[in-house]
Amino acid sequence: MFLSSQKGVNNVYNPIEFAQMKSLVRLCIGFVIIISSQKIVVAQYSLAVNSSTFTLDEQKFEGYSTSFEQPFKEVKKEWWRYANSHSVIFNKKTHLVLTIPADKRESNSPLKFVSQFIENKNGKTSVLRLALMTDEIPEDQVSDLKIQARNLLKDFKVKYFTRKIQERIKNEEAESKKVSITMDKYLLHNSRLQQWIERKPEEKDKFIEKLAANTKEVEDLQKKLNNRQAELTQLKHELTLIK
Repeated sequence: MFLSSQKGVNNVYNPIEFAQMKSLVRLCIGFVIIISSQKIVVAQYSLAVNSSTFTLDEQKFEGYSTSFEQPFKEVKKEWWRYANSHSVIFNKKTHLVLTIPADKRESNSPLKFVSQFIENKNGKTSVLRLALMTDEIPEDQVSDLKIQARNLLKDFKVKYFTRKIQERIKNEEAESKKVSITMDKYLLHNSRLQQWIERKPEEKDKFIEKLAANTKEVEDLQKKLNNRQAELTQLKHELTLIK
């Protein structure tokens, strides 16, 4: 009888143990979310540049390619802007020919590259290809100069991703400031309501009702501010991954 009773006691619900178990589960879920988020960020802002061989106008090129998960039109526009700041662009419709003047590279001769930007069929990713045009390059310099294509692609991605995240950080900071200013107005009004309650006890109920409404607004705004601060922290972390 005693043994049976003791066994029953061991099976009794323990709120402390249950709370500890819930905390452990939340911790594990949070850890998984952080790891998943990290993988998504790494993929979205990947600086990977791979060797690539492709054909344009029936001519074979050995160069490099890199992929993007950002909107095709946006990246295409940014690549044009970047290429235009470093070279003279000749648009051949299916691809671009980029000429880097000799004075820009402190050399006696210019460098020419072919560039092609393709949107994948899934519409979610795109690929940018770049290769050195070796026709007028001395054979003993080809290997070293080919690497310039890889360097240009990586430099473009670093600058593009950095600017993109910095713009998002700027927007988040501006929105956070707006929320903070609105919160301050409610808090100032609450301070005045407290004074009015003391000065006009006959209208206390009206002031208390307004005070409660304002406090609810402040709580909601604080949640929004916390969310934006979390987003800012995440964006600043993403910025450290681009290097």
